[in-house]
Order: sequence, then C-alpha cells, then structure tokens
Amino acid sequence: MAEIEEDAIFTIVTLDERDERLARLLGIFEERGIPWLEGRNDCFTDEELESSRLLVMSYDINATVFGGPRMGTTYDMTEACKRCGAGARQTSAMIIDVEDLHKLEGRRAATTPYDDVLVDEKLAAVLAESGATGLSFRGVFSAFEKRGHIQLPWRQLCATHTMPRMSPRSTGIFPYKPCPCGRSSFTGQTEIPLRLAYRAADIAGISDVNVTWEWFGEVKFNGDVNDSVLAAPYFLVTPKVWRIFRDAGVTGFDWIPIRVIDE
Repeated sequence: MAEIEEDAIFTIVTLDERDERLARLLGIFEERGIPWLEGRNDCFTDEELESSRLLVMSYDINATVFGGPRMGTTYDMTEACKRCGAGARQTSAMIIDVEDLHKLEGRRAATTPYDDVLVDEKLAAVLAESGATGLSFRGVFSAFEKRGHIQLPWRQLCATHTMPRMSPRSTGIFPYKPCPCGRSSFTGQTEIPLRLAYRAADIAGISDVNVTWEWFGEVKFNGDVNDSVLAAPYFLVTPKVWRIFRDAGVTGFDWIPIRVIDE
C-alpha cells in the first residue's frame, strides 16, 4: 500500500522498501530528470510500541503552526549555551501566528517548527486526568496585530524531566553544525532510520513525559532570542501517553521506540 501526501512544495510517497513499485518509481524520476529525496524509516506494530520503555514522539509535519521565539514567546537564557541557545527555558505562554490558525481546524494535536507539542483543551484534560508524570501545561495564544494576544482553546505540553545524554550507540543522527557545548545542532540522516539508544541505568527514573538532553535542528542564534532559530529537544514518552493520543484519534505523529543498551 502506498501513502501519498501532497504539499505546495513537494509530494511525499511512502512505500515499503520491498514494494516492487519503488524501483519503478525511482526509474521514472531518473528518466524524466525529476529530483527526489529518499528517506528510510522503521515501522512498528502496536504491540511493539506497547512494549517499549520510551517512544520518540516525532512531530506532525502536516499540522505545523508557526510559533516560538520569533512570535514573542519568551525564554530564560541564564543557563543556556551562549553560542547556540541550547538549554533555553520557556517562561511565557506559547504564541503562534494568527495566519496559521486554520491549520488547527479539525485537529486534536499540532506542533511548531521547534517541535513544541500543542493539544486541544479536551485532550489536555484527558492527559491531566491520566496522572501522567513529568507533564505540565502552558497556555497557547495567537498574536493579532490590532487586538493583541488572544487565548486559544489549546494547551502546550511541557516536560519537567530531561534525560541524560543518549548512548553513543544511537544511530540515524549526526551533529549538523556541532556546537562546543556538545548539546545542539543534531539532525537526522535520511538514509538511516532514527534509533535512539539509552543505557538501562538512564531510564530507571523516567517520567511519562521527558525531553532529550540533546537539541535537534538548525540554529541561528546571535544572542537575541526574538530573532533566533533555535534547536529543540525531542519528546520521549511512555506507551501510556501514546495510548491517550491513539485513543483520541490523533494521526500524523511518528512513534519510535528507543533501544535499551547494557553498557
């Protein structure tokens, strides 16, 4: 079965690597001079997700709303790296662009380009009532030019627990533009599936909601947060959180089990 997602800029076609149509499709691209990017990702059954200690909660590319530092969201940079901003601590509600409000219609969850996770009020209430540990919430506002900030019926998910450094045996990531702090500018490798690994001792005290010590994505930081592009940590959640999103009918996120390594 092929999955096709269309965008104003590109089209995403998802096929099993064993599907005979894949070779034919790439042949057509090459014959007609059509440029393409090829990425590889693992797929998991519900049973595999259920049995994992932690899951990487990969953002929903189909419902990304622009928000964060350049929209007026504020951060405490006291303990952040002075060169890349890794470790910045959010201090205000999440502010998103009013022009992206239509992207929230009909959805239960969304993300920002900085991997901030947003959920509607009903889903936030279910998460709160579940007793999920390591979880807190912030308000979500939209920035109107003349009316100021208007609160939306959405909440931002925040993690209170930061994981230790991941195991060096993690694969599918590399330091894109490494910072001397060693914490930021990691990115994925399209040809290698993302597989994060942690030592058994590092997950002994995990919460239901956690973030990685490492920050992923491009960085453009000159000391002025309001004019910055910051990297962001990945969310790591237990199957308990995954089940809540699944039962709420949330689609679009990728859930990737971590590997537990004995070292």
